[in-house]
Amino acid sequence: MGVAARCSLALLTFGLSAAGPLLAAIRFEDFGSSQGLSLVGDAAVSGKTLRLTRAKGDRSGAAWFREKQSVASGFETTFQFQLTRQGGLGHGADGFAFVLQNSGPEALGGRGSAGGFAVDDQTYDHKDAAIPWSIAVFFDTYRNPEEGDPSANYISFCTYGRPSELRWPAPRLAFTPNLPVRLKDGKVHTARIRFQPPLLSTFLDDSPAPVLESVVDLSIVMDEQGEAWVGFTASTGGGYENHDILNWSFTGTDVASSLSAVSSHITFMMSACLPDRKLCTPESAVVEHRDVGYHVILPGNSEWGASISTPPGRTVTVTDAHGIVCWDLQARGTDGCSGPSGNGTRAGPEFLAPDAPSGALIMRTTEGQTWFSVNGRTGAGFKDNEGFYEFNLEIK
Repeated sequence: MGVAARCSLALLTFGLSAAGPLLAAIRFEDFGSSQGLSLVGDAAVSGKTLRLTRAKGDRSGAAWFREKQSVASGFETTFQFQLTRQGGLGHGADGFAFVLQNSGPEALGGRGSAGGFAVDDQTYDHKDAAIPWSIAVFFDTYRNPEEGDPSANYISFCTYGRPSELRWPAPRLAFTPNLPVRLKDGKVHTARIRFQPPLLSTFLDDSPAPVLESVVDLSIVMDEQGEAWVGFTASTGGGYENHDILNWSFTGTDVASSLSAVSSHITFMMSACLPDRKLCTPESAVVEHRDVGYHVILPGNSEWGASISTPPGRTVTVTDAHGIVCWDLQARGTDGCSGPSGNGTRAGPEFLAPDAPSGALIMRTTEGQTWFSVNGRTGAGFKDNEGFYEFNLEIK
């Protein structure tokens, strides 16, 4: 007669520490002084205006705040812009971008449709200029049909990773087909960009709802402290315009950890991510034996995808857990994504651990083996999850 295996299921809990929002780390009421800024390429101060490019063809410019800013736990930035003196192809081109990057305060990308952050398009001889390790919120004012642009008036989230992977056009994470306002109508517009991990949102003028919102993985732009350079880029090509920033503020959020915040200490090699995913999702789990235990990288799409041997009478302790996993990319924020603590809401019967929060890092021990999983929905849909958790294990 067989002996039933004894199996225990545990939710791993993690402490929270939040100090609340900080005062604005960057505040320019205007640009009468450019102190603290690095101006690159064609960017310059004109009067009290930050002019990323003037209205002349085949230009690119960038402006970065010289000190890195905290972005891992969230941020909000607000600025006013004005696009004037349109001419050439499309009656004005090509647009500007708010960019986060980990390449340095002298970084500059290409001209034309490159937006000042991407690789020059095929009409230029030099295609090596670009900003790797970057994510851009691109305010595009010229339709390039060969790139699949939806219009001459839209916003997209674009990303570049390793220098060896740069290509034209820049990969889009998300984009709007069109906008309720015309970017290059010569009027002053207000943009507000907010990152509440893992959700990046962009608002225009007085709109209470974002014009573009998507899950975004910022890990490629952060250093080990969760910081990145922030600033603006712009470009012109066969069409041109003045790309002007009139004022700018940037505020980071001082949160040590939260239900949905990704920690800054991600060590996974981002080049090993599955293609066509908004969040980096490793191809398979990694379990590395170390002197004091194990280091684990657990893909969000791998149901009970990692395990270690556990001697009888010993317990497994999880430390330094971090990351973002999404089990529902259509939901807003923690309704579909979380960190290792889960989203704080009981998951329910469709999930691996019904009484634990959705998205939580859970483990079970059976027959001398301890297994780990994201608390996602059971069944075939699990493989569509995105992201990963990374953590250390100690056996005591």
